[in-house]
Amino acid sequence: MANFDYYVEMARKLSPLKATPKVWNYLKYKTLRKQPEMLLSRYTPQIAHYFVTKRCNMDCDYCASGKYMKEGIRGWKESEATLEKTKRIFANPLFANCLLVDLVGGEPMLVEDFDRIVAFLSDRGHMTNVATNGIKLAERIADLKQAGISRINVSYYDQNRPILERNLPVINGIFPVHMSFVMLRSVVEQKPEHILEVARFTKSAGAKSLRLWIYRPMGGNIHRDEIITDTNPAYLDMRQRIDAALPGFCIWPEPIRMTQLQKRCPQVWQRVGCDPTGEMIICCGIDEPLKGENSNLFDAHPDVVYNHPTLVDMRKKLLDPESEPPDACKSCNLLGDPGW
Repeated sequence: MANFDYYVEMARKLSPLKATPKVWNYLKYKTLRKQPEMLLSRYTPQIAHYFVTKRCNMDCDYCASGKYMKEGIRGWKESEATLEKTKRIFANPLFANCLLVDLVGGEPMLVEDFDRIVAFLSDRGHMTNVATNGIKLAERIADLKQAGISRINVSYYDQNRPILERNLPVINGIFPVHMSFVMLRSVVEQKPEHILEVARFTKSAGAKSLRLWIYRPMGGNIHRDEIITDTNPAYLDMRQRIDAALPGFCIWPEPIRMTQLQKRCPQVWQRVGCDPTGEMIICCGIDEPLKGENSNLFDAHPDVVYNHPTLVDMRKKLLDPESEPPDACKSCNLLGDPGW
């Protein structure tokens, strides 16, 4: 399934009347020039990256949640989403007209209010997408469908496969899901057949697609040698083999470019992220919050938060053809991705 079809599927579930301000905001984003410093009177971000919890019932070393779990979560209730906290965030002009809300964690299915949060956002005219490991999805899938969830993305890990084997047919019978899998360079080079087998399993279980992600150096244990670059022939060969075996099923990322570097990433304009306390996240490829003054959604004017010095500096480097990309962007495969 192509990326275009991926988003069209969600757009079909929009309420045209309630989504009108968000679609108009998106059209302004697509037509007005990107600048290092942005005014919300021009347009606001298109995607909300909402961290609804730091808790998780898995422990993956390349995920930020694994780091939080190892450090021990203090005051987790304060940083976990409720309907009231969510209403406060989406009343803020920085979030109010996001066309898409990505609900992430941690594991969102651990959030008690989750289906009510989805219903609230859907009723406001947002497209809603959740990323989950699927362990508790079967018991919540009917409520999420009723709440109006736009898309569900289930992450595949070897650890959760037994549960997915048992529950995916039931889940897909109620609401067909998409799947995702993080590729490590070592697996691509040494066990490419494993990734093909994952693709076959997810397709046979009734999933609509499999989105393959390139490993990003995030979380508690950084493994830069696991990044996949465009000079890696094993990746290109594996991609051709899987596409031949399962035409159109997989959604592929572009590998990290080592040659012909292109700085096309729109995330620091298109996306805005925070947790339920209002702590702002730098971007979807960096698991670090903004630091210092004006780094919390509730402590400053939205224009000031949106123009935090860290974000302005990143925008300047992405826009300047003579400048090196921000350091954090050099190992992110979205650097050359123009977004949507």
